[in-house]
Amino acid sequence: MPLSSAPAQLFEQSQQMASRFSMYRQTQSGLIIPKSATPVFRYGFSVVPAYGTQVQLVEYDIPVGMFSLVCGIVLQFAGTGPAPNPGDVSFTVDIDKPLGSAATVGYTEIDYASVPFLLGSFVYYPWQCEFRHQDGETIRIKATPVANMGTGAGNFLLGALLGFEWPKGSRGYEG
Repeated sequence: MPLSSAPAQLFEQSQQMASRFSMYRQTQSGLIIPKSATPVFRYGFSVVPAYGTQVQLVEYDIPVGMFSLVCGIVLQFAGTGPAPNPGDVSFTVDIDKPLGSAATVGYTEIDYASVPFLLGSFVYYPWQCEFRHQDGETIRIKATPVANMGTGAGNFLLGALLGFEWPKGSRGYEG
């Protein structure tokens, strides 16, 4: 469905999409979300550091005894300086890999090791994905400015994870 530019129509379209999603309780790819699932929204931001310095934007710890499905992400920039062009910033979505840890710790989501451009939006739609995890795992979004973008005060890198979590034993994705 094409998006309208009028705020009232955009709001109405967003409500219709949310209504359809809650009615069918499934992702775009057809994965069923159990009725016992609760929404998850984790977000964060950081002032853009010097080029080559990695910062953590978001951390989400899956609670013990729970499954988690992240079905949307946002990787963005906001600020007064020049916005990054493709290749000017590198975003990473990884699992169990604390900021500054050795390369052998944890792992990176497939295809999200070094995303060189902005993805998703807080205004329109998050970027659709399906990251399936379970209790005890920690998902992080990190970013590294590379070149040609605003750094320092007034310039921010933003990230968000959107999805659901539910207790083990519920109907739905089970590992």
